[in-house]
Amino acid sequence: MTRMGKTMMLGAALVLAACGGKDADTEYVEATPDLSGTALEINGEAAAEEGAAQLVEGFGVNQDELNGQGQEFLENARVEVKALNSMLKAAITPIVELVNQGGAKAQPGDVQVYGPTDRADATFKFTIKKQAVGRFVWKLEARPLGSTDDSAYKLVAAGRLVKGEIAHRGRGSIAVNLDNLKAVATPGSFTGAGKLLGSFAHSALGEKTLAYRLVGFTPNAANHEPVTGAFVGHHRATGISRVRVFGKYNLKNTASDAKENVFASLRHIQGVGGRADVFAAGGDIADNKFYIGSACWDAAELEKFRILRECIKGQPLTSCTVVAGSQVGTRDACPAAELRGDDAPPSGDPSDVSQEPDAPADPEPVPGDVTADL
Repeated sequence: MTRMGKTMMLGAALVLAACGGKDADTEYVEATPDLSGTALEINGEAAAEEGAAQLVEGFGVNQDELNGQGQEFLENARVEVKALNSMLKAAITPIVELVNQGGAKAQPGDVQVYGPTDRADATFKFTIKKQAVGRFVWKLEARPLGSTDDSAYKLVAAGRLVKGEIAHRGRGSIAVNLDNLKAVATPGSFTGAGKLLGSFAHSALGEKTLAYRLVGFTPNAANHEPVTGAFVGHHRATGISRVRVFGKYNLKNTASDAKENVFASLRHIQGVGGRADVFAAGGDIADNKFYIGSACWDAAELEKFRILRECIKGQPLTSCTVVAGSQVGTRDACPAAELRGDDAPPSGDPSDVSQEPDAPADPEPVPGDVTADL
């Protein structure tokens, strides 16, 4: 089976299944989160689920794995996006399975409870409450397999949704506590850690705007440095996607394998290509300096241009100098005029959840913690 075939199957499993049947709890089911509505995208030509699908196929989320392969800034940003999407999938898949099996138990106060149900690593229970017309809050809890003690449940994820015109779409939030999931999961079955806090806004055109704050976040500390910082992004009906991410990895053209703190802002135009701008500090970069860089690629993701510059803090960017051996091609080789401009590095502020240019909407504030409002 092709990779795209597997991706499409995953998309069907995580979206269609969550729609459920047209029974009494349909409005509750349609207020649950799904992966395509919450996942970040870099390449607008692929389904949002593809990052998670590749992880399932054994791609891994290893920050050292891609160095030297493909377009450096793009590939390392893709590792960070896949890390986030993989942990969203870890929280959303149990919800999809619980609501898809039906049998919700109605509770006082417009509450529906699905489960408890055993999965391979833990026992899960999903609760969703209707607060008003079109307004829902939910929580996902888990306890160790074999436990019958309700006090053993830990809060794994929580969120809310003000429904839009399409199922699983609207405005809302999702927050995931990976430490809690790891604490109740069968030992060795789950490697994630930290917290993932996010908000989103969708349009009837299928557009989405996302903002995430990660706290000590990693899908696997053995091969992915924990991250505390902001990820944002959007995807437009025109086929343009933009993301901004933060990660710790070794840049090419630095003195050693020490990992720099790299902020990357990327845009991709469907059928045309894309561009990345980066800001890097730490690692092999002196305390009084920072690096900025730009790169572009075509529709096949073949690198057309790349440059990395060394800058001195407090000095104008015009005084930055090209890092030896870092330049490939020229800006004129970039496949579209909007991908050829001067360096436009992100701020380097890990707490910045402001949106990238041309975002279709501003999501509501990112949650401060993983808490349930029901």
